[in-house]
Amino acid sequence: SQFRSPNIRFEEIEFAYLQDFEFFLRKAGNTDNSIATKFAIFKAAYNKALAEGVFVQKVNPFAKYKVGSLWTKTRKRAITKEEVQKLAALEITSEGRTDYTELARDIFLFSYFTAGINFTDMATLRHRDIVHGRICYSRHKTQKLISCCLVPNALQIVEKYRKSNCTDEDYVFPILDRMIHQTPQQIFNRTHKVLGKVNRELKVLGKRIGLAIPLTTYVARHTYATVLKRSGVNIAIISESLGHSDLATTQIYLDSFENSQIDEAMKNLL
Repeated sequence: SQFRSPNIRFEEIEFAYLQDFEFFLRKAGNTDNSIATKFAIFKAAYNKALAEGVFVQKVNPFAKYKVGSLWTKTRKRAITKEEVQKLAALEITSEGRTDYTELARDIFLFSYFTAGINFTDMATLRHRDIVHGRICYSRHKTQKLISCCLVPNALQIVEKYRKSNCTDEDYVFPILDRMIHQTPQQIFNRTHKVLGKVNRELKVLGKRIGLAIPLTTYVARHTYATVLKRSGVNIAIISESLGHSDLATTQIYLDSFENSQIDEAMKNLL
């Protein structure tokens, strides 16, 4: 079912409208995290339109409406460096293998080795975005520019999928085809479809290496951040590399009670 008329103007959105929208989503069976995600997208679109001068704001409906309060503590979604190595070393046999098994593993490892790049940004990454051994791209979610060096493991994955006749305009991964997926809707639909297949494969691979949590592309991003933190890297640096706008967002990614440096320091108490 649809929530009211889709033709509402930005300046007509008010606090009561946001409350009604939340009520509508709850009735439809959405969880807190799902609602918070939808509101985050809604707020981002609203702010983008405001920044581009699409409308004049009378009052900010999001000022009092705290989207963040809907987030619930999610289970930590990071694996260890040793488990990443297990995934990389796993032999993929013909038994139970699908067209997406190997791609799924490569996508996970590429994200881990390139500062937690997310799936949409990987899907839309083109060869022209690789300059002097670095990938430079604009984060789809925040439009923030990211530049990240390609370590040998990541470079190996790029080369694996490079076609002999490829041009700068071609996509790095065999997810989108620039001759077929041309409109934003076509790109979105195809990306969404492949993400489902990749995550399904990752869950199978995760079980094979004995993981307790379901493996998804998102786990790669969390794992990148957590492995760096466990190695003693400053959170501000991790935050910058993830393309976060503030440290609070990065803190959500990281388990603040799991800090090897603190554990080490505690030994001084004895």
